[in-house]
Amino acid sequence: MILTGEHAVVEGHPAIAVALPLLTTVTLREQAGPSTLQATIHDDRLWPALLTVLPAAGLHVHIASALPVGCGLGSSAALAVATLRALNAREVADSGSESAPRAPADFAELHRRAFAIERAFHGTPSGIDHAVSLLGGAVRYRRTASAPEITKLNLAHPLTLVVVNTGKPAFTTAEMVASVRARGSADELRAIGAIVEQISACLASDAESSDQGYRLGPLLNENHTLLQRIGVSTPALDAMCASLRQAGAAGAKLAGAGGGGVCFGVCTPDRAPALQHAATAAGFEAFVVTIEASR
Repeated sequence: MILTGEHAVVEGHPAIAVALPLLTTVTLREQAGPSTLQATIHDDRLWPALLTVLPAAGLHVHIASALPVGCGLGSSAALAVATLRALNAREVADSGSESAPRAPADFAELHRRAFAIERAFHGTPSGIDHAVSLLGGAVRYRRTASAPEITKLNLAHPLTLVVVNTGKPAFTTAEMVASVRARGSADELRAIGAIVEQISACLASDAESSDQGYRLGPLLNENHTLLQRIGVSTPALDAMCASLRQAGAAGAKLAGAGGGGVCFGVCTPDRAPALQHAATAAGFEAFVVTIEASR
């Protein structure tokens, strides 16, 4: 899930994303004849996307995922990473009897190959989603002309989030990105990039955890206001963010491409049940996530 920097990251500004404890599992099994698919995910783009990296014959592909699809939680990125790890495990095993067996793929190779699947879903993905799926934890990401800058963030304190799914967006990520570009939102995107830098410093600060929330919340609120200005929020997302703040969130914003999908509130652990109740009372699915400190 993108914590801050969505849309701005597509234009070369930094973004921060966090890995959520929701898993996608891909199993590959040899079989005769054309490759086949069995999946809990239902999306017309799924099989063509997988065939950008998998052979058209010789495999049965089984996919099980706990991630809701198409709501801003990186389900296609998790799928890309799981598929490539499963494929790489087969490639390593198949090369075991060779004089120079294949080594397991490193981060750079998996990140590069995952773009093929992500492009099938999103057209021009930034790469941040599958970077954080590969690395876990919290990741700072910036796209450059040569290669992306990817940094694993060291969090000074655990981060408690309540994530709310308001339902599948009416438009795809590619369509939302195109609408922002057509709107001409350069000033807002630069402002979002500046907020990302402030949030990055806040997450790494040795100040007390309560002080971190006090500083982080207003920055997230400001980020949400900018996303409203570029036209990617919705009345449901705005209302849910307001409800999360009223329930005790230090700050709240949408996450992902917008047009629907998820939002989240950041809070102290003792306030998480109240935020979750506010979401479920509004008829939405919500879950509590803790991003652990990493130093």
